Amino acid sequence: MRTLINVRHIPNLKHKLILLGTLESNGCKYLAEGGVLKVSKGALVLMKGVRRGSLYVLQGSTVTGTAAITTSLSNVDLTRL
Repeated sequence: MRTLINVRHIPNLKHKLILLGTLESNGCKYLAEGGVLKVSKGALVLMKGVRRGSLYVLQGSTVTGTAAITTSLSNVDLTRL
């Protein structure tokens, strides 16, 4: 799961907008060709989108809100990386 930070929120907007300039300023690169948009950072592809009209709609799902995950050290196998 990836988290976007420093994004702008527009209340009551049905879909969220992600600005490519914001991603670029965070070290991401993007390439759009053949109706497919790929956003990557290094060798890792972070997002893919398909063009619908003049917008690219991201494939996959989004999660909103916050979550906290904890574990005790007794349940962790310290030999695994």
